[in-house]
Amino acid sequence: MPRIFCAVVFVAVSCLLAGCGDKDPEAYSGQSYPPTNKIVTAFQYTQVPGPCRVFAELLVEIPANLSGKEIQQIIYTEAGNKGADLVLIGQSRQRDDDNETNFIYFGPKAEYLCSTNWCGWKFGFDEWEDQGEWVDIGMSEWGNQNIRIEPPLLMQVAFMRCR
Repeated sequence: MPRIFCAVVFVAVSCLLAGCGDKDPEAYSGQSYPPTNKIVTAFQYTQVPGPCRVFAELLVEIPANLSGKEIQQIIYTEAGNKGADLVLIGQSRQRDDDNETNFIYFGPKAEYLCSTNWCGWKFGFDEWEDQGEWVDIGMSEWGNQNIRIEPPLLMQVAFMRCR
């Protein structure tokens, strides 16, 4: 009987440990709010209103040869599905591979006020440092149907809730 008990405990503990080791770093497991389609953009954290709370920090892989409007729509769709009403756009770099759109979530562990606790783009460094040249995605490019961004991109993004 003790041998069976030990075997059952061993299997249960092994399953728990295996589950911890296989966590998908790209899966979103943070705070979500009711979906919204009213989203605004900031390009500097100093533009973010005081009550806005960061609830998702991510890198976004964007395919090649999209317009600024298509890039905006990709990010707004994901942000809106999570309930963000503000997206903070960081820098963008060229990627070597041209995969489909991919959202790589890094945190935070708990949402925080951007106005007082923003520490910069301190997540995803391993992915970020291996990328190519810088690509400007600013107010002139963002949402612009007439501008095409030729290379595939990796973008820094934060989702916020301001209500």
